[in-house]
Amino acid sequence: MNSVNEELLKFAEIEEKYAEELRELAKSLKHPVLRVIFESISKDSEKHGAFYKAIATLVSEVQPFISEEDLERITASIEKHIRLESLMLEKAREILLKIEDPRVKLLAASIADDESKHHKLLLSIKAGIAEAETFTESMLWDLVWKESPWHGAPGG
Repeated sequence: MNSVNEELLKFAEIEEKYAEELRELAKSLKHPVLRVIFESISKDSEKHGAFYKAIATLVSEVQPFISEEDLERITASIEKHIRLESLMLEKAREILLKIEDPRVKLLAASIADDESKHHKLLLSIKAGIAEAETFTESMLWDLVWKESPWHGAPGG
């Protein structure tokens, strides 16, 4: 294992440990808002740990292509979630405009920020990863026949 992978896996471990500490802190709190905020941050740290592990895998291993069937499922799911994220972002913004309580504003702003990030991430995944890493049937036929001197016929 190279030093970059070791460092990435160390970061993953740090995030996982931090997530556990935050979960324990959240469990100990009686205040419902503080408890949920620390639980949420804990989940983000778990996610970051998983991301570091995924990055380590990406830089150290060849990744399989995505099939056309998987791309269709991914695209349908992403499009559904993009619509849902847009709706939830709109609702969070409505709360921000209507309610004056700073505690509520803090939570609503956090929701709006997350929804906005998720929206951008889903769009990036769709265009930059899923579509770019899909191996299609037409690609296969191009590989098989495009440079062939016979184009499927014996001897030309």
